[in-house]
Amino acid sequence: MKMMVDSNILIFSNIADMPEYPLAREKLLALIDQGYTFAVNTIIISEMNYKLQKILNNEESHTRTKKLLHSRYFEYFPIENNTLENAIDLSYASKMRINDALIAQHCLDLGLDGIFTDNVKDFKKVPNLTIINLREGEKPNKGNTRSYDV
Repeated sequence: MKMMVDSNILIFSNIADMPEYPLAREKLLALIDQGYTFAVNTIIISEMNYKLQKILNNEESHTRTKKLLHSRYFEYFPIENNTLENAIDLSYASKMRINDALIAQHCLDLGLDGIFTDNVKDFKKVPNLTIINLREGEKPNKGNTRSYDV
């Protein structure tokens, strides 16, 4: 089982000071426990790296981005031309940012199980896209100590 993971989830799960950190981390671990691995693409990696540079620093952003790319739980998928073409149409029709349209269209084109995101507002505009909402469901158990190298 594989799903796309949005850059906001990766950012939240890398910054312990963010209020979303425990929930993002716990839900990622829960999805791993359920047998999921995660797809990322150039847009997601670029957004994550840029934001981590701004919040942390260049060196830490570099280290964490490379670690993610080499994690057994994440797989990089390049964006093909047909996905780009369809995403441009999706962006126009749904009035969503091109980056979000590229991520959504890529998820659909790869036949993934859905997208794990905190950006429900935009992704809900995409027909046939299953959304795993960061904020839906129970709060994480703060006593949980399991850990994976994500």
